[in-house]
Amino acid sequence: MRVGIISDTHKKAGRAKKAIDLLLNQGVEFIVHAGDVVREEVLEYLEEKIRYVAVLGNNDHHLYSVVDKYNLVTEPYYFKLANKTWKLMHYPKYIFPLDTDIIVYGHTHDVDISFNGKNLILNPGEACARDHGFSTCMSLDIEPNKYIVTFYYRKIGEDNWKSKVKEFVY
Repeated sequence: MRVGIISDTHKKAGRAKKAIDLLLNQGVEFIVHAGDVVREEVLEYLEEKIRYVAVLGNNDHHLYSVVDKYNLVTEPYYFKLANKTWKLMHYPKYIFPLDTDIIVYGHTHDVDISFNGKNLILNPGEACARDHGFSTCMSLDIEPNKYIVTFYYRKIGEDNWKSKVKEFVY
């Protein structure tokens, strides 16, 4: 299964939609949003396009009124997908305990692709490109005994996405 992972879209709905479209074009079957959605328009776009889950971030207080309208959850959120256990959060403080196969977080705007032999820890960075000048997201292919993480990045003002791939055997 291929899962898209995005975070920290903030007020940049256009950049968020470009990242979502990229992930859809890459064949993702599900999208995980690690918070700071900010614009309800991003949730509406996800709702129209694909199955997803999004966690509330520290800049999403105004979205509490629409949690029943979207697949919007509070942190840490545990779920199962592709026969793996997942923990989704915005704040990295919920990473511990390392109690699921896959842990996804946001908030820092810094990319994290870590694997300790048991837990895959992912932060897709920032779709909004606020801190680093690059809009980022990632996809995760879950194969028997292997994770393939593809990190996508696009410099603001450029049309083309670039990518880097990391593989982990478990």
